[in-house]
Amino acid sequence: MGRVFCKMKFDRGMGIELPHSWNFANALYGFGEMGAEVIPYHSLDEVYDQVEREDIVLDYIEQCQEIFQKFGIHPYLPDYPEPLQPFLGRKIWSDTLNHIASDEKLWQAGYFVKPVKDKAFTGKIIQSLADLEGCGQENEDLAVLVSEPLELKQEWRCFIIYAQLVDVRPYQMGEGYLYHYDPQQLLKMLAAFRTWQDRPWACSMDIGVTGDGRTVLVECNDAYALGCYGLRALPYAKLISARWSQLLGVPDAYHFTC
Repeated sequence: MGRVFCKMKFDRGMGIELPHSWNFANALYGFGEMGAEVIPYHSLDEVYDQVEREDIVLDYIEQCQEIFQKFGIHPYLPDYPEPLQPFLGRKIWSDTLNHIASDEKLWQAGYFVKPVKDKAFTGKIIQSLADLEGCGQENEDLAVLVSEPLELKQEWRCFIIYAQLVDVRPYQMGEGYLYHYDPQQLLKMLAAFRTWQDRPWACSMDIGVTGDGRTVLVECNDAYALGCYGLRALPYAKLISARWSQLLGVPDAYHFTC
C-alpha cells in the first residue's frame, strides 16, 4: 500500500499544523480511516524525490501535475466525452483566442469560452474585448472550446467512482435551491457514461438545469483535480485513489468496502 503525502501549513492562531486546504483535510480524514501512512510536508520540493509511483499526493493541480510528469504521465480527460455529447443541450466547437479577438461578432456574441489546455484560464462568458483580458498567454494563440450560452438556474457535481454514482452535490447559485435536476435524465447520462470504453476510474459529471427546465451536461472533470463540494471523506479519498491508481498504472489499494 502506497503512502499519502499531504501539503500542510502552520496555523499561527491555533499553534498547530493543519492541512493546507479543506479539500486536503477531508481527503486526509478519509485516507486515515482506511489506515493510510500519511507524510506531511510544506513544499513539494521537500518530498518530490521520495514520492514513488504507488503513492498519492494531496496538493494543488500544478503540483499534482509535477508528480505525474515525474513518471511520464500527462493526464487528459475530455470535457465533453463523445458518449455524453447528446446531453449537452447546446452547440460546442473549437476555436482560438486570437480568432475570437479578431472577430467582433464572436466577442460580442456572449459565447462561453474555456481553454483546451488544462486550467490555462477559468472559462467565462465573452461579451466584450475586456472579457478576454487575462485569458491569453504571451506568444501563444490558445486553443479554446466555444459553446452557446446556457441559462443555468442550478448546477450539481455528480461524483463517479468505478462507473458508480456515489453522490450528487449542488453548486450554490442564488435561488438554485428552488430547482432540481431530472433524475431519469441523470440515469440516462450515467448509462451513456458506462458505454465510454476509455472512461476514467473516477471523475465528476457536472450537470445543470436550464431556465426552460432541461437537465443538461455541463462538463466532465478529472478526479485528481476535484474539490470535494461536501462529498464525505471516505468516498472522496477513494475517488482520488482510484484516479491516481489508473493514471500511474498501479493497483488501487483503497478499492475495498469499508
